[in-house]
Amino acid sequence: MQVTTVAGPDGQSAGVGIVSVVTGGAADQAGIAAGDVVTAVNGEPTPDTQALSTVLAGLSPGQSVPVKITPAGSWTEKTVQVKLRELAPAPS
Repeated sequence: MQVTTVAGPDGQSAGVGIVSVVTGGAADQAGIAAGDVVTAVNGEPTPDTQALSTVLAGLSPGQSVPVKITPAGSWTEKTVQVKLRELAPAPS
């Protein structure tokens, strides 16, 4: 999944925009799509990519967490469950 910080109607950071998702991946299976904006994960606000990374770093692989998103083209929100998986080891 690729993400970027997005600005809201007031010009302030409004969340993390989904640029793309991996077909069949956890985000795709949860209904998260390109253009959606993640505004909170596990009850923690995610106004930018750094906040999202911090929240995700505190979670465990296999853990299901609520993710609050604003669907593409809308400022309404829905909550989905995303199951985290372990990261592949970094190439050496």
